[in-house]
Amino acid sequence: MTFTLCNNENPKCFIKKILTKREQNIVNREQELLTVAEAIMAHEGFSGLTMDKLVAACDYSKGTVYNHFSNKEDLFCALCIKSVKMIISLTKRALAFDGTLREKCLAMCFVHRLHSQLHPTLFLCVLLAKTPAVRERASAGRLAMQGELEQEITQLVDELFAKALTNNDIKPNGEGQLENLCFSLWSTCFGANALLISACEAEAVSRLDSDFALLFNINALLDGVGWQPLSQSCDYQDSWQRIGNEVFAVEVAALQT
Repeated sequence: MTFTLCNNENPKCFIKKILTKREQNIVNREQELLTVAEAIMAHEGFSGLTMDKLVAACDYSKGTVYNHFSNKEDLFCALCIKSVKMIISLTKRALAFDGTLREKCLAMCFVHRLHSQLHPTLFLCVLLAKTPAVRERASAGRLAMQGELEQEITQLVDELFAKALTNNDIKPNGEGQLENLCFSLWSTCFGANALLISACEAEAVSRLDSDFALLFNINALLDGVGWQPLSQSCDYQDSWQRIGNEVFAVEVAALQT
């Protein structure tokens, strides 16, 4: 078996297996099946996705599909994993934004808005995969991978908050501050985006400027914890637009086509 050194993104990993052609074909086929499943859900809703419909919509046999996913719940978990992987990849790009630590935090929030618009079905799969009905039947391997990816994205957020605390951009406020800040940011991003994409016709949502509604919520949160510079002294709408133009121009353009 041939191996190569891992990149620096995962310091716990010392070697990385090079996939054989057959193994790569399996990976590619699974991603193809997930794309088909995503399309079915986008058209028929979460309850409309069944293993039989996936088999009927793809070019593979029932046995081949079940070799990838043991049941519908395992498929949901795989879709969640795909979603979180996308978010991690986009978040790493966001953290490279040339700005203050608070602007980098905004860039991470921009990622969730972008992901929810480009892949609304996958975005909502993250919550679906947490329901007991899914977790009770999904495979142990998928649940373990889901947990590892969630740890990775949480660590990225924690590290940014830790830097802000070290720089005194945020004042220390007791034990558990990192954990609470991380949860507050995620719940604000997820909740706001879920409403923006799922309840856009509601009066409380339809009257908003959807391009900046999430930014308002995030600024209210970050101002509330005193993250400097405060929004009253900085044009974060300009930062929000620069993030889109400088980091995610390709993805933003895809939304506009």
